[in-house]
Amino acid sequence: MRYVPSRTQPCPPPPASKQAFGVWADLPPIHRQHLLWLLSHLLERQIEQHLMPSKEVSDERDDRAE
Repeated sequence: MRYVPSRTQPCPPPPASKQAFGVWADLPPIHRQHLLWLLSHLLERQIEQHLMPSKEVSDERDDRAE
């Protein structure tokens, strides 16, 4: 499921880079490593989904061809 911002509530601006780095630096190293691992797997899954069309998308294409 993809996050879609509400039209009534604008998205908040991204945090300043110094704020984001400060939060990152405050994390214990083991948590940083785990977070990097999770983010890398998430990115890998998103790339795979983007490169390989899902069954639903391919079914829709087949229906349009008929």
